[in-house]
Amino acid sequence: MRTPILLFLTLTALGPVALGQHEEHGNAYSGPEEGLGRVHMDTSCSPAVAAEFNRALALLHNFWYVRALERFTQVAKNDPQCAMAYWGAAMTYNHPFWDPPSPADEMAAWALVQKGMSAQEASAREKLYLVAVAALYQDAGAGTKRERDQHYRDAMAAAYAKYPDDETALLYGLPILGAIPEGTKGFEQQEQAAKLFETSMPTNRTIRVCCTTSFTPTMIPSTHSRV
Repeated sequence: MRTPILLFLTLTALGPVALGQHEEHGNAYSGPEEGLGRVHMDTSCSPAVAAEFNRALALLHNFWYVRALERFTQVAKNDPQCAMAYWGAAMTYNHPFWDPPSPADEMAAWALVQKGMSAQEASAREKLYLVAVAALYQDAGAGTKRERDQHYRDAMAAAYAKYPDDETALLYGLPILGAIPEGTKGFEQQEQAAKLFETSMPTNRTIRVCCTTSFTPTMIPSTHSRV
């Protein structure tokens, strides 16, 4: 039986802001989801979809995968050349701390990755994100999930080495945890992820990184479920 809890990372600060340091108050989104915090990522997409993209990203960070997919899909509909909309939509199919994607999920995610790779609106950093998510869903699920998780982690390490910003730090920390094989001894990798989270997490937000006796990591969101 797995019993918790050998490592916690609790991150708390002063107010309800979310990831990223460049908040745009003028692009506040008034939707049905509350308590997600505010997220801003600079992208190459049209400014007209910035607020919707940021909301989708907030949902993704809160593990609301189904709603995040809906939002990213809407962004792609409104701006078909927005590469990051396809990246975000593909990311919603990866649940590293819960159930693995089904073959149908991996096919859908891989199709989204291909659209993202061919989209015209993509910065150098965004292209690295797409390369990473392509490794995660390579050829709609070729090879083992463990191997692809490791390739994804390594690709995000390369992205973080070139762009050590808050968002990339968080996106790199999660695959570090997701790629730890069950039964791994020690906490070096968990501690590496914890340091990345400490540099990137916002105010008034708590995330706990836990390890069971078999050292399988679990991410527990502070308020919201995955759907």
